[in-house]
This record gives sequence, structure tokens and C-alpha cells, in this order.
Amino acid sequence: MSMNIENQICEPRTNHGTAEQRENNEQIVSRIQAGEKEQENMTLLWQQNQNFIAMIARKYSSCAEMEDLEQEGYIGLYEAVKHYDTSSEVPFINYAAFWIRQVMRRYIDNCGRVVRIPTHAVDKMQRYKKIKSEYQKYYGKIPTDREMSAFMGMDEESLKSIKKTAAMGQIRSLDEPINSDEEDIYIGDTIASKEDVEADVIDRIDSDIMSRELWAAVDRLPDLQGKVLRCRFLEKKTYQQTGEKLGISVSAVRQQQSKAMSLLRNRGRNKGFIGYREEFLPAASIHHVGVRSFQHTWTSEVEREALSL
Repeated sequence: MSMNIENQICEPRTNHGTAEQRENNEQIVSRIQAGEKEQENMTLLWQQNQNFIAMIARKYSSCAEMEDLEQEGYIGLYEAVKHYDTSSEVPFINYAAFWIRQVMRRYIDNCGRVVRIPTHAVDKMQRYKKIKSEYQKYYGKIPTDREMSAFMGMDEESLKSIKKTAAMGQIRSLDEPINSDEEDIYIGDTIASKEDVEADVIDRIDSDIMSRELWAAVDRLPDLQGKVLRCRFLEKKTYQQTGEKLGISVSAVRQQQSKAMSLLRNRGRNKGFIGYREEFLPAASIHHVGVRSFQHTWTSEVEREALSL
């Protein structure tokens, strides 16, 4: 498959009719995967889903230009087409959402831009910094929030917002922490938009789909292996409790669980959730588990995270 991203992005946003009138996403993807008029069908797929991609992009519009994010969204759409299993019951657009968000997040983290701040907030931020600097020069100490509120002519809640803006102006990554007396706060946690609620709903739907796909794969495992995984991760039983329930030894439970995990790593069995699993790779680093280790051994902490969805 080949891409001509700029041509697709620059095409005018049009209304392609109702869901019933538009061609099925999965049919278009099948044609692209078969090598049939790839560029033409990718353009059609983009046009048909561009409003959905724009909705995801708006969530990150505080960190990058919409046009850039939408272009990254096209790349994510393209990646989803390459990996999507057309025999899966998961709707393509739900599957693609993971790839689109993943590509956008990677772009934001790697593009090296300072987080964008509205002009009106910049003015207040500059005034805040100037007053704070002059106070420190004159009194030799940092002003309290109460003092700064009086100088700025605003309440302390508004001042907190200005201080957060000042911190954001120095941040170049969504994963960079903002100094806080109480806890670590990351810039990605402070970015909000009117699409956040809708995006959260989509995330929950995607997680539900991943869970269904994963447990459908478990159901296709040999009987004892499936039972072991259900005891361990659905019923939250220990190795010993699982062994007692199934009438096997603890070592046998461990052995069956290991075999089951090995089978689930097989791409022939996990096509339905491979994209979702890759979206959760960052969870591995949170648990101090390397990506390579996760991909090859699926260590216990990440197993629990995926199977407990």
C-alpha cells in the first residue's frame, strides 16, 4: 500500500451521507488489503471517517496544530488498515481509534513543541512572572499566593490557573511533571476539551471490546488452560486455590497458565486484539516491564492488567 497523505488531508471536508448510505468501512478495508485501487479506497476511507479523526484530534489540540494532528490521524488510519483482521467482529472504526490516538500521542511527545497557550493567558502569565520577579528582588523571598492574588487583583483560584499556565509554558512533553506540593501532576492530566467526555466513552468502549476479544481467544484454548486463566484472572484465585478447584497441583497450574499465555501470544490467535494490546504497551513501562519483555514473555503484572480489563 502507498500513501499520499497531503492530498487526502487537503481535500475539503464533505458530508458523505448517513451510515446507511455510506459504504461499509470493513468492505473498503478488505479492498485495500487485497490491493484493489489502494489510493482511491484509502481516500474514500479517510473522507468517510475524517470527522471521527478530527474529534480525536481536538482532544490534543492544546499541544499541536489540528492540521498536523489530522495528518497523523491519517497515518494511524493507514496503520489500522494494515493490521485489521476483516474476519473480526470488532468494527473497524473502534479498532482504528487505538492506532489513531497512539500515533497522535507519539507525534506530540516527539515533535518537541512547547505546549500552546492562548494569547489572553500568556498576557496574565507574563504579568504574574514580572510581579513575582520584582517582589523577589525587593523582599528577597517568594511571595505567598495571598500576596500574589492581591497584586494581581484576582482570587486565589484564578491565581492557581495562572501558575499552572506559567508551568505549562516551560513544558515540552505531555509526560513532563508539573511541580506540586501535594503530588506529581503531569501536563497530559491538565489538558481538557469539550471532547474529553466523548473520548472517555470511546476509551471505555474500546476496553470492553478488547476484553471481549481477549476472552474469546481464551475460549479457543484447550479446556484446562482456559479454566486456569478464568480462575486466576476472572475469579482472582491464587495458584493454590485454582489447583484445589481444578484438582491439580500448584506447579500444574503454573505450567498450564504459562502454556496458555504462550498460545495467546501467537498472532494467529490474537489478531482480534493485537492492536488493542499494542495500545497498552505503555502500561508495561509503568510497571517497569520492558516492551521487549512484554512482547516475548508477557510478564505477570501486564498479564493481570490485560486479563482484568
